Amino acid sequence: MNVEEVMEKAGFRLSASCAGQASYTKFVQHKGKRAYVTVTDGSGEGFPRTLDEPVQVGTFDLRSGDELTPVQGFSSLREYLESIRE
Repeated sequence: MNVEEVMEKAGFRLSASCAGQASYTKFVQHKGKRAYVTVTDGSGEGFPRTLDEPVQVGTFDLRSGDELTPVQGFSSLREYLESIRE
């Protein structure tokens, strides 16, 4: 299974902003607000291409785009995916 299939299975979709930043995105509820989670590569500029590369994960308000939780780094995409399974 490739990374895109793994992420789709976890509920994420590949998305890109008009500024050219690509990420995996998932819509969620966060403390009663509609929000979205983004997963980017370690640089924060693109999407991860392997399960073993570092990633940054953030949660943002769907309406305003404001950060709801500080962006958190994970040593690998695999580590992040394991953390949300618990």
